[in-house]
Amino acid sequence: MEVVVSDYVKVEKMPGFACTLCGECCRNRVIVLYEEDVRRLEGAGYRDFYEPTTDLERELTGAPYKMKMKEDGSCIFLEGNRCVAYEHRPDTCRRYPFIVGDDFILVSLSCPGVKWDEEGNPEPYRKISERIAERIRGLL
Repeated sequence: MEVVVSDYVKVEKMPGFACTLCGECCRNRVIVLYEEDVRRLEGAGYRDFYEPTTDLERELTGAPYKMKMKEDGSCIFLEGNRCVAYEHRPDTCRRYPFIVGDDFILVSLSCPGVKWDEEGNPEPYRKISERIAERIRGLL
């Protein structure tokens, strides 16, 4: 099983986006979790859904945890192509397929919902990208 560590590309303008409900963003990826993500999901009654990040994952993202994955590589909250915890999903999932910093925009190349020929609004993704954007800024 291959796991996608990063398939993001830096762009000048935010492309459009319309989710295709393919569920690919929930498979074979590291889905990092911050403290507030864990609290949100636990507050909704979910348990035993996370594990510690590796040293490298923590260094790159600043996240202390990541989502547990099923044996087939999919997120434990994915059923079919739908998230059973959608209303309480982590910020990593809320911002996908974008990471928006103060001075950069990253877009996932593998997301079929990205509309490269349209222009989107980066603002809804800025706040939920803050933590990871701080880490990534140092790498760019």
